[in-house]
Amino acid sequence: MMPVAYKVRVSPRAKYPRLKMSAREGLVVVIPEGFDESRIPSVVEGKREWIRRSEERLRDQVKFLAPQPTGVRPERIWLPAIGQEWSVVYRPTDGNGVTAVERRGQQLLVYGDLDEAGPIVEALGRWLARKTREHLVPWLIALGRDKGLDVAGVAIRAQRTRWASCSARGTISLNLRLLFLPQELVRYALLHELAHIQEMNHSRRYWMLLESFERNYRALDTELRAGWRLVPDWIRPSV
Repeated sequence: MMPVAYKVRVSPRAKYPRLKMSAREGLVVVIPEGFDESRIPSVVEGKREWIRRSEERLRDQVKFLAPQPTGVRPERIWLPAIGQEWSVVYRPTDGNGVTAVERRGQQLLVYGDLDEAGPIVEALGRWLARKTREHLVPWLIALGRDKGLDVAGVAIRAQRTRWASCSARGTISLNLRLLFLPQELVRYALLHELAHIQEMNHSRRYWMLLESFERNYRALDTELRAGWRLVPDWIRPSV
C-alpha cells in the first residue's frame, strides 16, 4: 500500500490531532504543541478511508469548479449531492412559459418560450426543488431518526445566503442549491440544522451536541461556508 503524502502543522489551539484536506495544500495533519510526531503515521493510516473520500471530493470540485457564464443555458447539470449528471436538451415551442421534464437516460427536456434566460432558470429551479424534496428530505428525516430528533416539517427554498435553516417550531428549510455540494458537506448541513431542533442557538451546548453528531464539524463548517463557489453561475444567487 502506497504511503500517504502529508504536511504537518503545529497549532497551539489544537487539543488533539486532526486532518485537513484542501486543493491548495493537500493533506495537512494539525497537531497540538508537544504531540509525539512519531505517532503521526498511525493517525494518518487510521484515516485512509476519510482521505480517499476527501480526495474524490476534491477531484469533483476541481472538475466542476469552472462556472458557466451568466445567461448561458447549461448543457449538463452535475449534482454531486445525489451523484447524478443530467444532459439538458432545449426545445422552443409556441406555448407560454417554460417547463423542465425528465426523460430516460438522465436527460432533461426544457421546452416552451426560450427567448429569455429568466424563465429557463425558473423552470430549472423548480426541477431542482423537486430533486431536493425527492432525495435530500428523506436523507434529512433518516438522519434525524438516527439522532433521536423529530423534524416537524421541511420546506425547499432558494435562500440567497443560507444553505439551510431551522425555525423555532422545528421546520427545516433546505436550499435547493445544496444539490451542487459534495455529499459530505450536504450531510454536515443537514446535521447542523437537526442540532438546532434541540438547541436553537449557537451556544457552547449547541456545538457540543453537533460535535457528538460529527466530530469533524469545524473543518466541514469552514468548507460549507466556501461552498457557494461550487454552485454554477446560472443558478448562483446574486447577493
